[in-house]
Amino acid sequence: MKTAKIIISMLLFLSINTYAQDVYNVTRVNGNVTILGSGENVVAGDVLNPDEFLLFESLESYVITIGSDLNRYQIKIQDSQLSADPQMLTSTVKQAAKPTRMRSLMLAHFNPAEQEISDLRQYFGNDKFSVIGDAVNVPLNDKKYPLTDDKFIVFYYRVDNSPVSKKIGHNEQTLLVEKDQLFTSSVGSISGNEISNLAVYEYENTTKQGNEITRFTLVFVDKDELVKEFNTIIPILKRQKMEDNEIKKYLIEYYYDFYGATDSKTIDSFAEQIVKGYQ
Repeated sequence: MKTAKIIISMLLFLSINTYAQDVYNVTRVNGNVTILGSGENVVAGDVLNPDEFLLFESLESYVITIGSDLNRYQIKIQDSQLSADPQMLTSTVKQAAKPTRMRSLMLAHFNPAEQEISDLRQYFGNDKFSVIGDAVNVPLNDKKYPLTDDKFIVFYYRVDNSPVSKKIGHNEQTLLVEKDQLFTSSVGSISGNEISNLAVYEYENTTKQGNEITRFTLVFVDKDELVKEFNTIIPILKRQKMEDNEIKKYLIEYYYDFYGATDSKTIDSFAEQIVKGYQ
C-alpha cells in the first residue's frame, strides 16, 4: 500500500513538472489570435498550454512567447499546417511553436563601446535593421565615410513602386536617420513602420557616382510598446532568480531575435534603463 502511494505521488509530481516545463508565456501578439476553448483573444501576459487550440486571423498573425526553459518561440501558422479548409487557420500551441535561432549573430553587430562606425555594411547588416523610436544618430569614421556637400550617404527605396532617393542629413560626421524624412516623399507616403529592400549608397555629387554598401529592411519600433513588452518579460526572468545584468543581456538577445540588428548604444542604454526602472 505504501509503495503504491509513493508511485502515485511520483506520477503526480512528474505530471505537474511536465506541465510546468511546457507552458508558453506570451510577450507580444501580432494581429488577432483567439483561444478556441475560451473565445478570448491572446494578449501579452497570458500563459498558454501546449495542447490549447488557437485560431489565427490570418497567416500574418502570430504570438511571441518565452517557454519555461527560457527559450523563445514564435507561434504562427505555417503553410504546411493549413487544413483542407484554408479559411480555418487553427493549430495547437505546440504544433505552431517554432523556436528562434537564439542569435549568436548578435555578437557581430552588438558593440556599445564603438565610438564611430567604420563599416556601414556590418552596422546595418543585410537582413533587418531596426530603430528604437523615430530616429537614430550614426557617427561615422571621417576617413572611411567623409561627409561633405559633395560626398554623402543616400538611401534608395520605392514608395508605391516609384523610386525614391533620399540624401541623408548629417551634423558634421553624424548621420541623422529620421523616420519623418524617410516616410514622406514627393511620390507619396509610407504607411506602417518599415521600408523593405532599402539600399544604402555612398554618393559623390561632382562625379555623379554611387557605390552601394548594403541592402536591408529598415524598421522603426514603437518605443512605448517596446517598454510594455520588456516589462512583460522581466517578471518571467525574475521568477528564474536572474540578476539584473543577466536580465539586461536576455532582453537584448530577445530584441535581436525578433526585431533584427539595431544601434548598439541605443539598445544597451534602453535595456539598462528598463531593468533599473522596473518596479
